[in-house]
Amino acid sequence: MNTMVDVARKALKANQDQEFHTLFETVKSELFNRWKEESNPSLTDEELLEIKRGELYKLLTIDGHFYRNDDGTWTTIRPEI
Repeated sequence: MNTMVDVARKALKANQDQEFHTLFETVKSELFNRWKEESNPSLTDEELLEIKRGELYKLLTIDGHFYRNDDGTWTTIRPEI
């Protein structure tokens, strides 16, 4: 079973330097049905997506395999310092 990090890593491996919303749409397309099944039934789709957007952003920033470029895109390639 893939996690958000797994899906994001796979997406960036295939196409580096993605904007967050593009990366989130890829993750959402693969995991949305599972999110719905596992979430509180009283949540609207938009509320669920807002929660998952924040969760993905948090995971990208704390996982050591993702880097935010100066232009705001995300990559798995470590920037040169």
